[in-house]
Amino acid sequence: MSEITFREYTPDDAEDLLAIRNAIFPPLSLQQWRECEPSNTAVMAYRGDEPVGAIPMEFRPFQVAPGTVIDTIFEHAVGTREDMRSRGIGTGMMDAARDFLTDRAEAMMVYRGAERTAGYRFYERTGHVDLIYLRIATWEPETAPETDCAIGGLAELYADAEQVFGVFSAMFGEHGGFPYRDGPDYWELAMNRGIYMVVPQDTHYIRYPSSGPLQAYMIVGEKRGERADQPLQVQDAAANAEGLGECFKALANLALEKAKAVSWLLSSEHPCREAALAAGFKPDLRQTMIMGQVIAPQRLFDKVCVDAKLVADLKINVWTPTRDYVLYEGPDAKTEVTIEAKDWAIHRLLCRRLNLADAVAGDIVSIHNGTRDIANRISRALPYNVWACPVMDYT
Repeated sequence: MSEITFREYTPDDAEDLLAIRNAIFPPLSLQQWRECEPSNTAVMAYRGDEPVGAIPMEFRPFQVAPGTVIDTIFEHAVGTREDMRSRGIGTGMMDAARDFLTDRAEAMMVYRGAERTAGYRFYERTGHVDLIYLRIATWEPETAPETDCAIGGLAELYADAEQVFGVFSAMFGEHGGFPYRDGPDYWELAMNRGIYMVVPQDTHYIRYPSSGPLQAYMIVGEKRGERADQPLQVQDAAANAEGLGECFKALANLALEKAKAVSWLLSSEHPCREAALAAGFKPDLRQTMIMGQVIAPQRLFDKVCVDAKLVADLKINVWTPTRDYVLYEGPDAKTEVTIEAKDWAIHRLLCRRLNLADAVAGDIVSIHNGTRDIANRISRALPYNVWACPVMDYT
């Protein structure tokens, strides 16, 4: 049998990529892929001239904390030809992707679910760790209260985009966990991603009040075709306190009109979570997560460190069961320390999802040649940040 080779996608590989992808997932046409192509790449696996695997990936600037945006690539539609599975091709593609992406992205990420499945274990085995957990919350409203909300579609959403951007920024300004919204054009970009080509929906835009300056909005997806029996899905929402309550009233009216329940994927740190629970949403066990792995740790440290003066006197090494490297060397380095941790803890720390001081105090992470002061200073330089995940970004 010919040796399996791995390399980055080129536009000439489009038909090979789609032959692998479309045999496993809801199909994309060549024209649809070409529309997505400018922000995408892929890793390809070949046996001789035969394509045997492909992982499409989308480049995304990603907000891990206020004012802190990193370069990531999101994997989606991982596929190996059926007759070539269980031969390490998926792992080989991931290894190759890490190599050729290191100069363009600090982290690889993926939306994933079902922690007890082989699919989840594949990502875990290839170095990904959980960064945020989401749970499906479901609501079946029973009454249709009056409200001064308007319900439109994508045209109305795009017309309000500047105000939507302002309302979102006010509510989510302290959060990370989502692709960076660089301005009002973001919502149209998001709603034209490939996921909406292969899983079509009608999009309902709820705005409060019905006219005038925007105080609150919700974007609600209603699946079409084979998934038309699924609940309505809240995909994005932001508001002041009063406005969110009014949007829930309009959402109740929409759900009753459509004779459907409503679902919302919410994290424990989502700013709408408490209001959603108070409105009647019932959360299930955690279902979905963003998994990720750091592939350029030194560059990522430079981006996510909030105050390099706190560690200017330190040379910081990292030791894990799989790697050793210098993470950072300050201009006045006099003390050399080594953060000793499992790989998952380092990935979370550099994505601003681990409180290092607490992890050291709890004997989850250790610091060789470190002191409590050093642990606290590194922790303040890389502080934990709350994350939320608007479902409209799922891919």
